[in-house]
Order: sequence, then structure tokens, then C-alpha cells
Amino acid sequence: MSELLLKVEDLRVYFYTYAGVVKAVEGVSFDVYTGEVFGLVGETGCGKTVTSRAITRLIPDPGRIEGGRALFRINSEWVDLLQLPDDELRKIRGSLISYIFQDPSSALDPLYTAGYQVAETITAHNRVSWHKAWLKAIEALRSVLIPDPEARAKNYPHELSGGMKQRVVIGTSIVNEPKLLIADEPTTNVDVTIQAQIIDLLHELKKRRRTAIMLITHNMGLVAEMADRVGVMYAGRIVEIADVYTIFEEPLHPYTQGLLRCVPDPTREIKELYPIPGTVPDLINPPKGCRFWPRCSKAMDICKKEVPKRVEISKGHYVECWLYGGGGNE
Repeated sequence: MSELLLKVEDLRVYFYTYAGVVKAVEGVSFDVYTGEVFGLVGETGCGKTVTSRAITRLIPDPGRIEGGRALFRINSEWVDLLQLPDDELRKIRGSLISYIFQDPSSALDPLYTAGYQVAETITAHNRVSWHKAWLKAIEALRSVLIPDPEARAKNYPHELSGGMKQRVVIGTSIVNEPKLLIADEPTTNVDVTIQAQIIDLLHELKKRRRTAIMLITHNMGLVAEMADRVGVMYAGRIVEIADVYTIFEEPLHPYTQGLLRCVPDPTREIKELYPIPGTVPDLINPPKGCRFWPRCSKAMDICKKEVPKRVEISKGHYVECWLYGGGGNE
């Protein structure tokens, strides 16, 4: 049985804008285990990226983490990442917890070469000479399948293709062998051939180093390919959590069911897709009760009044929905 590595409890993140308070993440809880891929899926704007960045307090102004805990296991001890002093948290970012950011062009500094940026990550967390860090950076670039890494290490980001830049970002994120890798849409900006290589690389990382991977995506095909467990997110809340097979074969929440109906099935003829009706709610003034009820064909009166609590339907299968009780049994 894998060890519990990260435990997020009742995370809340608000953005204070001129238009009002955007409740981007509201009461999110989930676990990540060593050596697993935990997929966090949902529509664009549902709070996936904000959730992942809040774990190590990478929330820009005007955002604030208003509550919750992010417990992370270091050796045999637990620390709350949301309460750590800044200097202690900086030691964890980039070493024990690393990110693959969604846009490699903005993740890389245009003023420094690719090799410099990877080597700098090494020296920031390890007492090694620059020469050794540079050699290790080249090996990291080679491990992410960059051809002629000695030459590419001397290139600036603008001299690299989108796929190359994405692989440099991945090389930077794995060079210190993190315990947790947070991959935010890692295959968005690359073609299908590079996508397959990145998927294989992440699989190898998980297998060889027992790295836990938190995969942020709206690509259900990528989820089916990589994830062990899945959390489905809607309008700032996680509405369902289960293993990947259960999510695809026995989805319970109406939103999860609707999300899967929107995905074309190449194995059978489909005359039309079934979009989820309505629009994503305004998170400045979200609907009272369940946030999905205005778009739900199964909504009941209680859905419009009270927020459902998380219910465990079967072992490891959780859902927030009044159709299954919603009173909570955690």
C-alpha cells in the first residue's frame, strides 16, 4: 500500500477584485499517495490550477488563501505547507515539490539559456559546484529526449521550439527528483508525437522514482492514459473522487456524467454530442446550495438551498450530491 504523501483539507482561495470577491476554490479536499498519478479534471476556469498553486502558496495578488490545510509528508513528519515560514517553503519548492507549468514560454526566463536555468535549480537546493550542476543539467535535458543536449543547453528560450521549451521545463522540474510533481496541462503546447514522449517520460518517472504526480488537465483521454485516481472539479469544488476505472465506467455525479458524454467515442457511431446545458456560474455570486444545480436535469429543491457534503458510496469513491444523500459520512 502506498504511503499518503499530501493531504489537502478544506482549501479556500478567494480573489479580491474591483467587481467583487471571486470564490475560486471553496472547500476542496483530496489526498495524493506516493507513486500514484492523481488527475484533477474539469472545465477551464473551474479552479484546477489555482488549487495546485495554492499548495505551495503560489497565488498572485489579488488572491488570498482564506483557509484550509495542505499537509505534506517529509520523511516521517507532517508539515502544513500553508503555515510554513517563507524561507522553509522555498526549500521545498523546486526540490521536494516541483511544477510543470502550463505555458513553457512564460515559465522560462528569456534572458538565460536553457542549461543555465536547469543548473540554477540544482544549485538553489544542493551544495554542488557550478560545473557539476551544468553537467547534471545536460543529463536532465538528455533524459527528457532533447537531441544534442550539450548544444541545446546553450540556447536561449526563443531559439527553441514549443516542444523543446516544454521539455526543458520538465527537465527543470525533475532534476532534483521531487517527491511530488504537479503537472499543469503538460501536453497542451506540443504535437501528438511529443505528447506520447512526455507521457512515457512521466510514466517512467512514476515507475522508477516512485514520484507522485498531480495531473491537472481537461483532456479526458490523457486522464484515461495516465491517472490512477481522479478528482472531478466544478466551479471551485471537487464533486467526485474515484479510481480512474470507476470514473469512466460508473460516474455518479451529474456533472461527471455530462463531462464524459461530451467526449467522442471512436469505437461507436455518434450522430451528435451532448453538451452540458447552461454556462459556468459567476463565482462572485455563485448559486446557493450545489453550484451545479442550475445546469442539472436532476436538481431537487434541497440542491438549491444546501451544499451537499461528501459521501463515500463505495471504498474510495466519494461524491458531493444530494442524489446520494449529501449529508456526509466522513
